[in-house]
Amino acid sequence: MTRISMKGLLTGGALALLALPLMASTAFAQVADVPRNETLVLTPWGDQPAQFANVENWNPYLTSVTHQRDAMQFTVNEMLFYTNLNDGKLIPWQAESFEYAPDFMSATIKLRDGVEWSDGQKFTADDVKFTLEALRDAPPEINGSASFKEWVKDVEVTDPLNLKINFNKAAPRFVRDFLALGHENHYPTLPKHIWEGQDISTFTNFDLAKGWPVGTGAYKLVSTTNQQEIFDRRDDWWGVKTGFQDAPAPKRITLVPVSSDDAMGQLQIANQIDGGRQLLIGTFEAARAQNAKLSSWNPEGPNWGAPDGCDYSLVFNQMKAPWNDVNLRYAVNYAIDRAGLNEIGYEGGQKPVTFAFSNYMAGTWLTEGSPLKAVLDKYNLDNPDPAKVEEYMTKGGYAKDANGVWAKDGKPITINVRTPAFIQPTLAPLTQQLKNAGFDAIQAPVDDTWLPDITNGNFDTMVFVHCGSLSEPLETLQHYHSKFSRPLGEAAPNLVAASRYVNPEYDKLIDAMDAVPASTDPNSDYMKNAAAALDIALRDLPQIDLLEEYHVVTFNNTYWTGWPSAADPYVAPYTPWEAFNLVIHNLKSTGAN
Repeated sequence: MTRISMKGLLTGGALALLALPLMASTAFAQVADVPRNETLVLTPWGDQPAQFANVENWNPYLTSVTHQRDAMQFTVNEMLFYTNLNDGKLIPWQAESFEYAPDFMSATIKLRDGVEWSDGQKFTADDVKFTLEALRDAPPEINGSASFKEWVKDVEVTDPLNLKINFNKAAPRFVRDFLALGHENHYPTLPKHIWEGQDISTFTNFDLAKGWPVGTGAYKLVSTTNQQEIFDRRDDWWGVKTGFQDAPAPKRITLVPVSSDDAMGQLQIANQIDGGRQLLIGTFEAARAQNAKLSSWNPEGPNWGAPDGCDYSLVFNQMKAPWNDVNLRYAVNYAIDRAGLNEIGYEGGQKPVTFAFSNYMAGTWLTEGSPLKAVLDKYNLDNPDPAKVEEYMTKGGYAKDANGVWAKDGKPITINVRTPAFIQPTLAPLTQQLKNAGFDAIQAPVDDTWLPDITNGNFDTMVFVHCGSLSEPLETLQHYHSKFSRPLGEAAPNLVAASRYVNPEYDKLIDAMDAVPASTDPNSDYMKNAAAALDIALRDLPQIDLLEEYHVVTFNNTYWTGWPSAADPYVAPYTPWEAFNLVIHNLKSTGAN
């Protein structure tokens, strides 16, 4: 049987970067040999360094540690519920059910009997209470702390399998958004018997000799180095013991870092990788031509991928002049050709959009006759027009100088076009489009400064992702609420809400939507407020939404089948999402050697 080694890698320059041994002697443990056809090999999502960091820190709530998003969500940890975003259906897991009080001021949750931690302790309502209240009281560096402080009053335990969450205000979507979404809601329950008395912001949750990190998942961490992380299947997993689920097919899950698109493509061709990091369209198509076992969400291109609930957007810092001038923002919008960005940057694989409403919700909320679609059509922002650029620049007091560049009081307006590395394909075409419209647009270097800068407001404009509406319009609309705004120099609590927009009229609409369940009824208060909020957001344009992300999530069917796809959409296909745990439990071995 084949085992992964450097000899198995192709010899191109992109491949001279890592070995992936399945037998490893580390400072922590001697790891047994497992055949390749019983091992699932994955990479973290997105752009990553060539080596893992924080290899001895497995705190799933530290924002500076990414293990929960990279692998813990489908190995060590599990969630109370998951959601199949393709149809919105709830999938109970650690819990069986939940119910809101009529006034939405509380929610009761019934846990599944027989769930156990990996050290044999029972999983109980005390663990859930401990976790939610610990997050409520946690400092800002803990993921979700601001949100839990906003919503959670306290938690009452009725008995080991039943609890009630009391809210500070009506919270009709708290369970979905924080405990069940299956997306980037990385809020696993912590074992109280291990975490109680620890400082949640410093506890590393790591000691292999003690079996840490402890979770309820079907896998345990057995080795962690800068080059790979290895998780072995637990024979004593509670799901098998209770008859809830069969054991997942892979006996081992190995996570390896891959720092470039080209390297990932080569490793897919060589059957060294089963899934993980997305591929660019050209890389996927070239790799697929050499390895027919590679697949993505759709069977044909150019739109191979699935929506990921986010879009690319040009964010304006509302607390910095001149970007607090709506005329300038509108002029920039009409200088942008979204279809051109899509073709040049992404080979036609994305979807031009004017607001961050995901395709996961479009079939329900953006149909013909929808009040929301009417507002989008009213503004018609996807309409590049030089005459409108001139109209709004003139309104803002700008005129073209002798060089044909927009200027005010003799000073050209400079647009510093910045992106993180994972949105780099937008950089050159967007810069050129703005130059063509008369702006002094500068293509900024791609480096790591974008993260602290967007966090602390040290930017003028930034191309970033806006992850929002998977299920309903509020999920995106809320990001322009002033509760996410902070003074310059102070960290924003949510990076997808980094425009620092403040509008009391808008806040009232969002607060009203927050307090009631979503409704598609055009005559409902919810829908009326949603349409009014969308109208303000497009009128004031704190950011320009550009393209909805459709990543070419690539899976290798040489050793494993059962991956989600448009033909079998049992769950969304993204490895960094909580619901990818369902994929692990759906995989089947091909028996290939």
